[in-house]
Amino acid sequence: MGEDRSALASVWAVVLPLGWAAAVGCAHTPTVTPLVGDPARPPSEAQVTRAWEDASEVFARHDAAGAWDGEACRESLAAFEAIRTGDGAQDARAVYMSGLVAERCGNEDGARRLYERSVELDPELCEPRTALAARLMERGRSVEARAALEAAIARNARCAPAYLNLAVLQSEDPDQREAAIDSLRRALASRSDYLPALNQMALVYLAMSEARPELLDLAAVVCRQAQLVDDAYAPIYNTWALIDVARGDVTAAVAKLARARALDPSLFEAHMNFGQLTLSQRAYEDAARAFGEARALRPESYDAAVGLGVALRGLRRPDEAEASYRAALEIDAARAEAWFDLAVLYHEHRDGTVEQLRQAEAYLEEFVRRARGVGRPSQTLERTLEETLRWCHDPPARRRRVTCHRGRAQSLHDALVLHGAREDAERPAYTR
Repeated sequence: MGEDRSALASVWAVVLPLGWAAAVGCAHTPTVTPLVGDPARPPSEAQVTRAWEDASEVFARHDAAGAWDGEACRESLAAFEAIRTGDGAQDARAVYMSGLVAERCGNEDGARRLYERSVELDPELCEPRTALAARLMERGRSVEARAALEAAIARNARCAPAYLNLAVLQSEDPDQREAAIDSLRRALASRSDYLPALNQMALVYLAMSEARPELLDLAAVVCRQAQLVDDAYAPIYNTWALIDVARGDVTAAVAKLARARALDPSLFEAHMNFGQLTLSQRAYEDAARAFGEARALRPESYDAAVGLGVALRGLRRPDEAEASYRAALEIDAARAEAWFDLAVLYHEHRDGTVEQLRQAEAYLEEFVRRARGVGRPSQTLERTLEETLRWCHDPPARRRRVTCHRGRAQSLHDALVLHGAREDAERPAYTR
């Protein structure tokens, strides 16, 4: 079998670091001032403070454990639902926190209703408005989300989570990244230790460094600033690792990703990035563990399934690799990438029989068909398609003396010719 050059190229999507995707989730993490009581008997100040402290401790304990099962949900909801203001009315911040608990527990409709109720009780309250906007962002309704965030900021000019989420939206457009930096500065003016805003700022500078490389240093400075605020904040190490990759320092990047994974084993993006980098170093055992942990966190992730398959292929465990690729197809059969990896598997990691080579060619043809149908292919997909279809017209005897390198389609074609299963002149139609 030939050398498998596809391992790194077969991990397809550029992993979005935590700040891009998960800043939305972090943005409405509450900062609350507890108030509690019985509607019939207003509480004392000491009772108010103690009840809020107890409820906040319950929430923090379950959130840190990440175990939002039925008991955790009931205990947290009960703690916040009991909270009343000093005059015995519902407290808007406690209602917001109940919504946050409902969201953690998978009750999206209940969370939305509680957020809306919190806004009704206190129209100036920042967090529930931001949470409602975050839900719109998650559904791709960016225009509505932006309007909701701007409304939250108009109500409360110190609404740091709203500035953060607005910056996430702005940073998606290269022409608005300077505006995103301005939004993040406003968030940090309200809360100087707001780690998600620092993380997002580093990510925006990283994105801007593609045109202005000198901004990589500024991105690293922001990461260092966040580390000084809290050296146990896992997302910043994931972002810092991406900066190291941009600088070409893979060793430093791997070390930072290892720290991020140790600090927060639930950080999906760190597992994915660690898997990609260890694949590039052919450290297949490490990559397989990382992608396996990513799959455990998000079984619906197509890219985690493909990445795990590539690592297993490198470990010469073809049956398990095929199972992982087929799991990716079950997640999204329309995507092209897993079809390519199945072709590689049957071409280079099976027994080399005519039947298997024909199966590899069928998978490759399916890959080409689907890749050509993508409206805006990624650079990786476009490059892989181009390399797959490269065809050398020189006679086989001369190929050692020329610079043309056969694509995978031609390599499969020639292998079938050598087996007597195809006439040399018969070039597959899908390669033309």
